[in-house]
Amino acid sequence: MRLSLRKWGYKFSRERKWAVFWYLMTGTLCGLTCLVLSRTGFLPWDDVAAFLLGFFVPIVTYSFKELMGWYEYPRRYSDYAVSERYLELSLEYIEQERWEDALQYLEKILYAMPDHQRALYYAAMCKEKLGNHEEASQYIKEYLRKRPSDVEALELQKRVGAASGI
Repeated sequence: MRLSLRKWGYKFSRERKWAVFWYLMTGTLCGLTCLVLSRTGFLPWDDVAAFLLGFFVPIVTYSFKELMGWYEYPRRYSDYAVSERYLELSLEYIEQERWEDALQYLEKILYAMPDHQRALYYAAMCKEKLGNHEEASQYIKEYLRKRPSDVEALELQKRVGAASGI
């Protein structure tokens, strides 16, 4: 099974077994590099000390960074940052009345974050413009569960309901 770099990075950041695999592989490669440098005379240590030093330094470094939470910020906020960028792109497409293109990005947001309020509203609007009133109705109902007093959403619901006969 071949993983893309992005998917491998995601697995590494979410699953401990991949982190352990990464640490062991990196430590082994660094250990072997130090072993070669020791045998060629570039490092003043014997073979065992050079390999152990090369093996444990990256592991200790990564473990320290993990312990201090240096990797948490990108993991925690990457989905949100990507969804906000997708939302910006979809709003640009909505301004240009390119409903299908906007909907493509909105659906990506809703796949990752199903309760994203603005994505729900704009997806309902795009579905209405494309004439898919049933799905527009589903999106707007989901949106109105969280924000029942939004005037624009209520108007959109009335338009969708009138167009679909609901």
